[in-house]
Amino acid sequence: MQEEGLVTPADELPVSVWVWDLDIDPPMAAALSRWLTEDERQRAAAFVTPELQRRWIAARAGMRGILASVLGVTPGSPVFSLGQHGRPYLAGIDCPYSFNLSHSDNLAAFAVCEAVVGVDVEQIKDLPEGVAAMVFSTAEITALDAEPEARRAGKFFQYWTAKEAVLKALGTGLSVSGRSFTVDVTGAATPRLIEADWKNEDTEAWRLLAFDPMPGFAGAVAVRTTRPLRLELRQWVFVL
Repeated sequence: MQEEGLVTPADELPVSVWVWDLDIDPPMAAALSRWLTEDERQRAAAFVTPELQRRWIAARAGMRGILASVLGVTPGSPVFSLGQHGRPYLAGIDCPYSFNLSHSDNLAAFAVCEAVVGVDVEQIKDLPEGVAAMVFSTAEITALDAEPEARRAGKFFQYWTAKEAVLKALGTGLSVSGRSFTVDVTGAATPRLIEADWKNEDTEAWRLLAFDPMPGFAGAVAVRTTRPLRLELRQWVFVL
């Protein structure tokens, strides 16, 4: 007999996150461009440098390739439309999943889940001057200032990725300020949304997980659910 309150794998909600390197060579970029629409190829061409163009192609093609593998279609099949605040969704396909893409420098991450999901990855750099005061809550700033100097940049990006993942799951764009809610990253692998100044929003109905996508980067996912999460971190490899 199962003990009352014991969490079993059946209770967990899987959230799959694929990560991959965006630095591809020109032949690979040319091949992956065939997965994209004409509009996507034009958007790639608008970037200033060939490196940025190839990274954008690799990010978009990775998203298409992963969705194709999940849905059992070809990479060129998904048709994307944009929601009210710019969040992409699949048009013309009854997709049972929520998905979200993030990229920073040469790294991309793509999350897929049955519940509404947001993902963020960030390259850990020197602490950005003045940014915390603009996007962090008072409680978060206080906690960050209490960190030893040597750990402050890493802690900053733990907060940043957790908050960005929440904002991306909300899908409200710039209409919600990062200062309107507070996350707790005391448990490094399991951040928590502990307070939010949002109408009719239950902070208990959110689950967050942090992950290490690759050395020098921080990552986090946020899912609107009351179920515990099971993170499935995977490496995406292009196969043509």
